[in-house]
Amino acid sequence: MSKPPVNLSNLRRLAILMPNWLGDAVMAEPSIRAINLAAPSLELSLFGKPSAVSMLEGHPAISSIVGINDKGIFGPVKSGRALQADDADAVLLLRNSFRSGLGAAVSRIRPRIGFARDARQALLTHPTTPPAGDRPFPTVDFYATLVESAFGISVDDRLPRLVTTPSEQAAATQLLADITGPIVAFVPGGSKLKKRWPLERFVDLAHRLGSTANAVVLLGGPDERGLLSELEAKARRDEGPRVIDLASRGLGLHSLRGVIERCAAVITNDTGPRHLAVALGIPTVALFGPTDHRWTTLRGARERILLGEPFLPEEQIADRHPKMCRVDRIPVGDVLRAVNATLLKPDGSKSVSSTT
Repeated sequence: MSKPPVNLSNLRRLAILMPNWLGDAVMAEPSIRAINLAAPSLELSLFGKPSAVSMLEGHPAISSIVGINDKGIFGPVKSGRALQADDADAVLLLRNSFRSGLGAAVSRIRPRIGFARDARQALLTHPTTPPAGDRPFPTVDFYATLVESAFGISVDDRLPRLVTTPSEQAAATQLLADITGPIVAFVPGGSKLKKRWPLERFVDLAHRLGSTANAVVLLGGPDERGLLSELEAKARRDEGPRVIDLASRGLGLHSLRGVIERCAAVITNDTGPRHLAVALGIPTVALFGPTDHRWTTLRGARERILLGEPFLPEEQIADRHPKMCRVDRIPVGDVLRAVNATLLKPDGSKSVSSTT
């Protein structure tokens, strides 16, 4: 039997255990914003993997952000103690693992709110039934469903919205100091190789951008430095946009959002910076292979999504058809047209000049 919603007005401070992945953390933002709108005086403290939760720094709804590492046998104990030290009146679990439930239980905070899954129902004081079925269900809606059920509020605006901090803006200015004119960003990496559009396609696209961009900046994490360096070397030529590997200049979490905010457009695989670009309002072209785009639908985004198999029947899921939905089936010409279309203003003019 489900319990009645928790009354936010009875809480002074709410701890939120955030998802591990950067993109998922961004997709939780609409739910966090809805909680703040419903209870403006409620203090919200975020806990999670530093690389994910740091991307919500500067958010006006958030009182504090605490990076935690709950790996290893004692991980739940460490996360539970961190939650306990926050002196929160309730904890909301946006992570769905048993370990996260165990950490919340260690904290002894009540109420403990989350989806009843991964055999953790007994660890929660307010377990909520997750959406049923195995059909693609947008992650942003997944979090919104939990928050609406747990607190009896509505999450009406489900488009993630982020801001950059002055320090991020200053770091971006330093990285881009010698670059003038429109900048387009490429995100050629991704957590899995099958998600990555071929390197040669990014090279070809850089050569064909024409006057759309004065420079192409390459974004990626520490483990993708080799990929970015290779792409920069292969794309270098005397004419056309400069191609610049920003990782070699010291790009990091402290500057990533600031750089994205300065771009005219972002062309990206299905990976974390895609969500940052959308949440910052930057025109985005997202390339999807054998991962169904409906898991991460962002309604209202200024985004064009290109699929490895655009004619896959709606009742089928791309994840189950890896060969048919290969990302390398997306041609360069389609991406170029999507870039130009994404840059269109509502009146039909272009945000920056471009040629095909």
